Amino acid sequence: MKRLAIGITAAMLVASIAAFASGGWAVVSVAKVPDAWIAGKPLQLTWQVRQHGVTRIDGLRPTLEARSGSHRVEGRTWAFNEDGQRGYRGTITFPEPGEWQVTVHSGFGRSRAVLLPWRVVDSITPVRGTVEAHLETAGLPVFSEAERGRRLFAALGCVTCHVHREVGIKGEVSGYAPELTDRRFEAEYLARFLANPSIKPPTDGKRMPNLGLRDKDIAPLIAFINASSGRRVTTR
Repeated sequence: MKRLAIGITAAMLVASIAAFASGGWAVVSVAKVPDAWIAGKPLQLTWQVRQHGVTRIDGLRPTLEARSGSHRVEGRTWAFNEDGQRGYRGTITFPEPGEWQVTVHSGFGRSRAVLLPWRVVDSITPVRGTVEAHLETAGLPVFSEAERGRRLFAALGCVTCHVHREVGIKGEVSGYAPELTDRRFEAEYLARFLANPSIKPPTDGKRMPNLGLRDKDIAPLIAFINASSGRRVTTR
């Protein structure tokens, strides 16, 4: 019986190694994360899963969870196909206010998206005055462009391959791509590159995939990556 258990464990390990070697990892990109997370009201998230960040994977059974201290809740998920756009959606409801961290488990091996902790509030008051004043009155976070970019760096799956000290989430193939801590890039070049990574030739056979980033994603990412002054400016 013991030999059988050891044999099964070894077989599973070999299978896992084979899956990874054949490309068993993916980038999970969560798009359009709402600023307002409200206790008792479902938060809806939308994401795609791309093997190597390139090939969209359909037919998965993802799961969604949120944690705050010792509290854990699960959401529900489903696949969608609307106007030629395919992917996954899920909703999750936070039982109480506080700092909550959401994780999307893709259903494809260990691939997942881990969002940075988010402040969940009791409710939103009617809008009065400026948007910023409204958010502050409601207790909602008011993000700077760089902070929004830091959160997108996690949500969009940049952490899958890249490391950045200010994010602190270790991705599935962390270190596969260059570390971006203390790097600074010429903003115009970086904007073009993030919109179309093919403008840069592959390095060591590796090329950043095109994740279909929107201008609304690219601007905050540039603000975050170039946030610290005095760093070396890189144009390639």
